[in-house]
Amino acid sequence: MGFDHFDYVELVNHSGGLAVLWDNGIIHASVFKKEQRAIHMLVHDTSKQCSSIISGFNAPAQSQDKDCFWNQLLQMNNVIDLPWCIMGDLNELANPTRGRKRYPLSKFA
Repeated sequence: MGFDHFDYVELVNHSGGLAVLWDNGIIHASVFKKEQRAIHMLVHDTSKQCSSIISGFNAPAQSQDKDCFWNQLLQMNNVIDLPWCIMGDLNELANPTRGRKRYPLSKFA
């Protein structure tokens, strides 16, 4: 596909899987942590001389697995001291109804 670097995590059963592809041109990136449902990268912009964390997720869709996922994200938020971009499929609704539990997205802002 024309990228110099890549990394990935395998599928979980029949869902998920993540891949990241990048060129070390203006940015320098390195994967510093891989999990079953996530890839975390340190990205340095050489032109602006700044760094940030980019995390790609494929969050669990099953209700019984969501608390653990969100608690792990909150723990990471407590130790990351750089700008942090979270992207991917968080398997949450923007405005849940029918009594679904709301997860504390405001704690990440």
